[in-house]
Amino acid sequence: MGAGFIFIFVPLFLYLTPTTLLCVKIADRTSWKMGLVFASGLIFLPAALVTVWVLVETGTW
Repeated sequence: MGAGFIFIFVPLFLYLTPTTLLCVKIADRTSWKMGLVFASGLIFLPAALVTVWVLVETGTW
């Protein structure tokens, strides 16, 4: 694994921890469905954008 572990999992942890806390806070104030909607947008949209960017840059897509 080597140094790739640090470049992937440390920023991922630093991003997902406050995002998860924000979604739980939203879910506590409104409903769990609204928290799930925010979690879907905040977590999966950046992952999809990075995936598309990698596919475009490598010429796969």
